[in-house]
Amino acid sequence: MAFEYESKSPQDVLVYTDDPVFHKRTVILDLVADVNCGDVINPTTGAAYTAADGDDCAVSLQNQIAGDARSLVISDRGCVFNPAGLVVATESKSAAYIALQAAGNRIADANTTI
Repeated sequence: MAFEYESKSPQDVLVYTDDPVFHKRTVILDLVADVNCGDVINPTTGAAYTAADGDDCAVSLQNQIAGDARSLVISDRGCVFNPAGLVVATESKSAAYIALQAAGNRIADANTTI
């Protein structure tokens, strides 16, 4: 069976994690829109990250449909992210990268050594 769209998995988003357990956490949110793996979000509201969110930034590590009291697995610290796997608005990208790095994460590039 052929699919028109294949969703991302954490392996598409994460290059490396310092710890296999503590690189993620689960939050319960009221989501007004669907969230997909790799979406850069505000972990307090579940909305797409904007530069106005400041350091309140995380990456969704699972797909979740919109609704009340949804459980969502998000990034925590010690992650190296594949920038090709992250979904963030162009105007918020640099602020999101700075916020993720401030939380103890890194964004991979061609020169990243692990």
